[in-house]
Amino acid sequence: MMNINLKAPFLMTKAAIPHLRRRGKGSIVNIGSIEGLGANPGHAGYSASKAGIHGFTAAVAVDHGHEGIRCNAIAPGWIVSDLSEIYINGMSDSARARNELLAMHPVARLGEPRDVGNLAVWLASDESGFVTGQVYVIDGGRTKKLPLPRT
Repeated sequence: MMNINLKAPFLMTKAAIPHLRRRGKGSIVNIGSIEGLGANPGHAGYSASKAGIHGFTAAVAVDHGHEGIRCNAIAPGWIVSDLSEIYINGMSDSARARNELLAMHPVARLGEPRDVGNLAVWLASDESGFVTGQVYVIDGGRTKKLPLPRT
């Protein structure tokens, strides 16, 4: 988990910095997670790796901003993927689980890969030229919705 989620972005950034430095500018976009800001039970390694990405993002932004190199992270929530579908479909009552998951999201839908991709394109573009060191949560409002007990 640490090798894929934290060490790989660190090594890719280390390899990219000399090229971006030569260009005099660049934008690095890391993928964190809402689990880098909070945690689900039993996900200590995953949460730690994603929190590490958030901290690493800030450090790169601080250390390389003077070289014109920006670094930001995207912290997705639930994004529809083959893996997320396998997870939901593997539950004993997958229909109920899917409805509960949808109810967690104020926008009443789950995220799509294009939602994350659109944000990544903007962060990589010159349109976001004054943005660095930030972690952008993209979760359909899930982390802003406080749960109430069910009656």
